[in-house]
Amino acid sequence: MILIYTSKNIKHKAERIIQEHRTNNVYQICENLKITILKSNLGRINGFLQYYKEENEYIIHVNKRSSQPEIIIAHELGHFFLHKNLNTFQMEKCSIVLGAKLEHQANTFASEILITDKMLIDEMPRIRNWTHKQIASFFKVPLFVIEQKVSQLNLLSPKTSMPLKEERSIVKFA
Repeated sequence: MILIYTSKNIKHKAERIIQEHRTNNVYQICENLKITILKSNLGRINGFLQYYKEENEYIIHVNKRSSQPEIIIAHELGHFFLHKNLNTFQMEKCSIVLGAKLEHQANTFASEILITDKMLIDEMPRIRNWTHKQIASFFKVPLFVIEQKVSQLNLLSPKTSMPLKEERSIVKFA
């Protein structure tokens, strides 16, 4: 059975995980869950989640050339929490649309784990008139993370005074 997640469902799932682990630090969450993180040369692949059935162990592989491994880890944690019971490699071979949907959901999860609403609200007096690119730089995250958060906050509260989108970025992870 495939669960259909909305952005709001993913947001609530991420919030529960942060509350349960008492952190949004992806390294700490992986340690708590006993998920191994391996950094190696993956060529053009940024990262992927692997399950070893014999050991009942999950491993997140991260390209050692990545400048922001936390983003990749957060994305792969998205696959862990949202899709770990799916054979995503098989599904992506059957449906490009479904594969893109799974990747979008993992990116949404990564955005919610890395930048909490509280983090944005706490910094609002400082960042209120900044562009999305400036906010992304401030939080040291890719632009797509801020764009995702702002779109989510705008869905929840139309009066949010974040600046309008001025740039688009498309980020794809394995």
